[in-house]
Amino acid sequence: MNFDTYQFPKYHRHKLKVHSYEVDFNQRLTVTALFNYLQEIAWEHAHLLGYGWEHLLQKGWFWALSRVEAEIYKLPAWTDEVVLLTWPRGVDGIFALRDFEVYDHLGNKIIAASSSWLVLNIQTRRPVRAEWYSDFDYATRSSLGRNATKLVEQSVSPEFSEKFDVRIGDIDMNQHVNNVRYIDWAYNTFSIEHFKSYFPKRVVVNFNAEGKANDSIIASRFQNSQDESIVEIANASNGKNLCRLMFEWGKI
Repeated sequence: MNFDTYQFPKYHRHKLKVHSYEVDFNQRLTVTALFNYLQEIAWEHAHLLGYGWEHLLQKGWFWALSRVEAEIYKLPAWTDEVVLLTWPRGVDGIFALRDFEVYDHLGNKIIAASSSWLVLNIQTRRPVRAEWYSDFDYATRSSLGRNATKLVEQSVSPEFSEKFDVRIGDIDMNQHVNNVRYIDWAYNTFSIEHFKSYFPKRVVVNFNAEGKANDSIIASRFQNSQDESIVEIANASNGKNLCRLMFEWGKI
């Protein structure tokens, strides 16, 4: 992989080493750590381009991740060095699009992802139209060849369900549940035996509403097929869906 063709400002890249606290019992990067990587490099690039968290705060706005989808060809292992590459890909209606790729130390692409973001008004929590963002000279390449998928509500009974409360450690700097917490909650509905046999080769996440401190949560898991699972995370008090996730599994 020749990274010289992917230069700032259109692209941003970051090299890192997988830490021991970012891997599971298989010594492979966890999905939650992966999505933390993607979120952090997105923040970093947005800041360098002049529309990061603090820049939007001055306007009374904030970034909110709406959808993200990742295809995982290989999960890096503990101590592996990887390169993260990201770029904004323009707008689609009210969504700002951003793509990602992860490469191993040999330059092989091991993960590709796409995300759709909203800018929300801090006071009203309503979306801000994307005209202010649409004149940037975007890269045109698409990591997945599509935008992140919209998932549909499940109409069958779950095979597993659990109830728990949002704790203070789940809340981020926007004072709602951190995006990656939903992925962590969904991941924890599966057993260790499952992960001895399967790894997530595709993950889709739709963030549909805000979870807040002291909310009661219900996480329900549905098995669409042997290779595909859906997890619905809802507010237990009113049934409102907060997050919907899909995992497509590959055999280890």
